[in-house]
Amino acid sequence: MDIIKIKQDTYESILSGDISRSVIDRLVRGDGTCLSKECELWDYKKTFDDSQDGYLKTLKSIISFHNTFGGYIVFGVEEVEKDTSFILSGVEKNLIDQQKLRGRFDRHFNQRLDLTYEEILISSKGGDILIGLLHIPKRDRRTHSIAAIGDGANSKGKVILEKDAVYIRKIDECKKIVSQSDFEFLVSGRDFNVDEGDGQKIRKNVIEHNLPDKNFICPDFIGRFEIIQELWSWLSDDFQYTKVLAADGGKGKTSIAYEFSQLIIKSGTELFEQVMWLTAKKQQFKASCNQYVGIPETHYKDLDSLLKEVCLRTGYLPEEVEDFTLQQLQRAARDGLNLIRSFVVIDDIDSNSPEEQKRIMEVARSISNTSSRVLMTTRANNIYSNDSSILVPGLGGEEYRELIDSMCDSIGLQKFNEKNVRGLNTASEGSPLFTESILRLCKLGLSVERAIEDWSGKSGDAVREAALRKEVLELSPEATKILLTISYIGSLSRSELHQYTDFENIEISEAIEQLGNLFLISSIEFIEEEPRFESTSSISKLVLSIASDILPNSEEYIIRLREICEGLEASAQVNIPEVGAAVRQCNSLLKEKRFEDSRNTVFSLIKEPRYKENSDLYFILAKTDYEDPDISDDVVRKSFSEAFIKGQRKPVFFEMWYQTESNSGSSSAILDVCENALRSIGKFDTQWGERCAISSYNLALRTDNFDNKIRYLVGSYEHSSRLIKTSKKEKWTKFKDQNIKVVDTIWDESLNNGKYEIAGRAIINAINGGDIRSVNFNRMIEVSIFFIDEKSVSEDAFRELRDNLEWAPKLIRGGAGNREFLALKLDQAYRIMKESTRNKKIQVTV
Repeated sequence: MDIIKIKQDTYESILSGDISRSVIDRLVRGDGTCLSKECELWDYKKTFDDSQDGYLKTLKSIISFHNTFGGYIVFGVEEVEKDTSFILSGVEKNLIDQQKLRGRFDRHFNQRLDLTYEEILISSKGGDILIGLLHIPKRDRRTHSIAAIGDGANSKGKVILEKDAVYIRKIDECKKIVSQSDFEFLVSGRDFNVDEGDGQKIRKNVIEHNLPDKNFICPDFIGRFEIIQELWSWLSDDFQYTKVLAADGGKGKTSIAYEFSQLIIKSGTELFEQVMWLTAKKQQFKASCNQYVGIPETHYKDLDSLLKEVCLRTGYLPEEVEDFTLQQLQRAARDGLNLIRSFVVIDDIDSNSPEEQKRIMEVARSISNTSSRVLMTTRANNIYSNDSSILVPGLGGEEYRELIDSMCDSIGLQKFNEKNVRGLNTASEGSPLFTESILRLCKLGLSVERAIEDWSGKSGDAVREAALRKEVLELSPEATKILLTISYIGSLSRSELHQYTDFENIEISEAIEQLGNLFLISSIEFIEEEPRFESTSSISKLVLSIASDILPNSEEYIIRLREICEGLEASAQVNIPEVGAAVRQCNSLLKEKRFEDSRNTVFSLIKEPRYKENSDLYFILAKTDYEDPDISDDVVRKSFSEAFIKGQRKPVFFEMWYQTESNSGSSSAILDVCENALRSIGKFDTQWGERCAISSYNLALRTDNFDNKIRYLVGSYEHSSRLIKTSKKEKWTKFKDQNIKVVDTIWDESLNNGKYEIAGRAIINAINGGDIRSVNFNRMIEVSIFFIDEKSVSEDAFRELRDNLEWAPKLIRGGAGNREFLALKLDQAYRIMKESTRNKKIQVTV
């Protein structure tokens, strides 16, 4: 039996809703035995259990099939030997009450599913046998995944269906989604294709967004999967379009909203066209509106300005909304969100007055709809019910331990024992922000017990202030000004710090060194010649809150910073209303799939000299080609390349270009896009870094030229090595395995081409980078023979291998496991190199 063909034919039957005997015939042999395999498309059951426990198990199977590829449950098949032997056993007539089954599904998932059950009589050696066939349709791509609305526990209290959990079918099991790749699979077309090389590739939906820098919001997001899961489930709620994340300050509301927004963007779900991030925080990286994040398009200070931002981001022109009344703004925002499917995050509502908070939360409910949803963060939820809000608790248990370990690594503290971790958890109430502040007291020399004692009984704001004040009071006046400037403006280079403070280079350098030693600022990579410096959100917020205490005339200084910032922005801003109007018009036309009209809109402007080099126009032209299914990938690739040449550098542009090249471009073209994106972002981005690592490796495998192959492999290794330093858990393992593959490939290719120096250096670098597999030490021994030959290896390489062979046995003996025999072999290889004629000549020369 051809299992691949059986699967493909069964999938076609699922899509067509086939419940005929042909489905059974594919799975049953002539002797009455069944294909000894359950998979993503079908499951065998001996009978239908109509008890409460039985219904829960069946519903879990049904929803898993529905969320994946659809499927069949075949009743009347007995498992004789686990996963090995199945035979037909038959069922009683009218085994399943379809109406009751649909009703149970409705009760647990709050919606109906078009389930179809049919009983089929088939002949076998033992006589006629009645088989039950339940068809489960595949979920449509544009329909959100379905999750249970409440916990479903069996008679023993074990939860079978978890509230808000989304289940999918993985091979022959029903699994709860737990990873980014699971979410991406959920929103994909989920086309079952055994041969991945066949079939037309669909261009992934790319969601536009204006999220701030992840490093500012939350560099390392830990835990909170239950809340993310609940938010994902909320997207399928037909009656509730707004949600509130509520908690005290420092519990991570904004981080959760940001992580969930990223999940939506990365998944490529077709539920939304854009993610809109709006914040009311006064202390952002933006001076002109009291923000210390340089995101000028995402601020609001009251209901009026909030609605204007929503209108501007859903197609209205500034001059249109300028004179709108509040009612007109509300109506326009509602219409705009209905037209452009948006996920809107309204962050930090409590920065407004209590009355304004209520107005914002009330209006948010009125402007959200079936097309767009609104997620809000606030400390005080005085309006929304428990069903419409999520109370964010502090971290606890293993999640808090992971948080502590991560923070200790970042600020250079030793790991704490369980007793200290429990004490920190109690004192901080699980707040990441409070925890960071307590640990900074430890960094200043206090014991954990003393630091916790200083914090006990204080309110959150007082505690945060107390933790930072000690550090700031130790700063020089110049360092204090530099810290306040970075906290207010955001990440700045040395030259920009000079513009804001008028300090000379030596004063700036001394201040930066002092701030860095106290971990109050950190350097972020932008370009090698001009590093940038930034502070964390918690430190920036605290510095601004005590500005008047740490700097005389701080108010005047901040006003001066704001004026300088506004002046610099005005100089850099290029505002072309005609281009903005054309882009908005094109987006509306694309929504209606009027691709030719969209192109004509762009061409009408590009033909004019003043617009012929505008990168935004070339981007919307490329986007039109990207969304037009009749345009070939080659044409789309050319359009994106042209937009890049014209200067387009937006993140969403690179994402669309990458998706296009991934579908049909060459390996080198994919790598070019990844490297261009990484350079344009300005600092190392984990997503693009991972793509560069994988693309470089794939290109190396397809390249025949040895030098180019090694260059690509080294590039892949460098990207993966950087990712290892910033990744955790499964990602860390993935990148480590990637580096192992790269090292093994470099070794094999170098030996095959007689490039022994390259082979040796690769192994030395790998061991120094932490790859201490026995095979690498054996490779050092193997290649040392060739290093003795003066003609094939440089003296520098000889010395490097000799020195590494000298200390390698110590590393082996100091590590885990018994590798004494390997250490002895390394000792011997070192002695041979040391006593070689070449080494003696080098010593004489020295």
